Amino acid sequence: MGRYLDGRAKLPRTPDGLADATLRTMALLSDSRRLAKQLQDWSNELRRNQAELRRSQVELGEKAKVLAATSQRKSDILAGMSHELRTPLNSMLTLAQLLAENPEGNLSESEVKSASTIYRAGTNLLQIINDLLDLSKVAAGRLEVRPGPVRTARMVDDLDAAFRPMAVGKGLRFDVEVSPEVPDELFTDEWRLQQILGNLLSNAIKFTASGTVALRISGEPGTPAVLALAVSDTGIGIPADLLEAVFEAFRQADAGTSRGYGGTGLGLTISRGIASLLGGTIRAESVQGSGSTFTLCLPAVCAAETSPDPGALPETSDAVDDAAKLAQWRAGPAGRLLRGARVLIVDDDIRSVFALAQVLGRLGALVRYAENGPEGIEQVQSDPRTSLVLMDVTTPEWDGYQAIRAIRAMPGRDGLPIIAMTTGAAPGDRDESPAGQAFDRVPKPVDPDQLLDLIGRRLGHAQVTVE
Repeated sequence: MGRYLDGRAKLPRTPDGLADATLRTMALLSDSRRLAKQLQDWSNELRRNQAELRRSQVELGEKAKVLAATSQRKSDILAGMSHELRTPLNSMLTLAQLLAENPEGNLSESEVKSASTIYRAGTNLLQIINDLLDLSKVAAGRLEVRPGPVRTARMVDDLDAAFRPMAVGKGLRFDVEVSPEVPDELFTDEWRLQQILGNLLSNAIKFTASGTVALRISGEPGTPAVLALAVSDTGIGIPADLLEAVFEAFRQADAGTSRGYGGTGLGLTISRGIASLLGGTIRAESVQGSGSTFTLCLPAVCAAETSPDPGALPETSDAVDDAAKLAQWRAGPAGRLLRGARVLIVDDDIRSVFALAQVLGRLGALVRYAENGPEGIEQVQSDPRTSLVLMDVTTPEWDGYQAIRAIRAMPGRDGLPIIAMTTGAAPGDRDESPAGQAFDRVPKPVDPDQLLDLIGRRLGHAQVTVE
């Protein structure tokens, strides 16, 4: 082996192909080391990102727990504030109605109207509070359901008696249809079911200016154990993109809906929450300008557990679901005298009308409804067979006492039994106007036992007088 002039040893000569292969191998090894380093860098970055993600998840989880606990405490507090909210408002309503009655005649006409306005505004506020409390109970999981046997025909009759007068009063057609496959008896919470259907029917009537409101009960196609209770109308309808939004709390189709028709937008939210507790759902279909259909899909047998006190009624319930009590009422004088009697309720509070219509309708009375004094007077004039009038004394436009005096002045109506629904009056107290037009009074909220006792005595007296 020779040497170069600088003393380096000369390498043996190799074929050109082997040198190229060596160079390629060295390049591949260099690329491999570079890729391995990049992969290691990426792996390190991924581990750092994963660690950061885990820390973020832990922080979000802790924040979510704090928010959930805060929301739960808020709902629990609000759900438990029923007494604290209602007591001062009831006191205000009592005082406002006493002022509106003006029994001593010390107030001017303007002051009486102001007191009546305060009472009506307070009543609306009480309804909003009741809705908020129900909503908070749904959110807190504290809204109880008490399943029991429910006779389908009786429930339908109650709804028909409560809402047909309201629909007819607006010039609407009111249809009720029950398919043959619907069982005669359901097992669910009757009061809560009627609360849902009452909300749906109230909305249908409120948002329909002309046409038809209908309640149809049938089996859900393909699922015979599930019922479809559909409330449809020919009202203003809802845009397709807002069909789900109307179920959100405080939401209506648009701001103009709230201004034009009133309401808080809580009824559908509460109804969907109650439906879920009963094992059902509510779906909505609508064509803007042509009407809407809200369908409650409900199992014929509710699997919800009963509450510890199944005999207690919900706070806001005026429903009659005690079979023994109902049998007692039917066997009493009022039950005998109300069968087939035509009763007119004059009251602008739909909840009050609904509760009274339930009681009277189950005793066989034919119940009609008017929102104010002038409408009540017109209905008495148009129906000579009216047997009894229940008159709220603070109806809009005219107070109830003015309407009573006008009815008493009609030929042949001086002996028509009239019961004034007022606040602060003892049951059975009589009020003699200067013209001698006598009527009876019961306090609101009306106690069914006291009312029926008075109805039995007054209708019996009227029959004896006629005979």
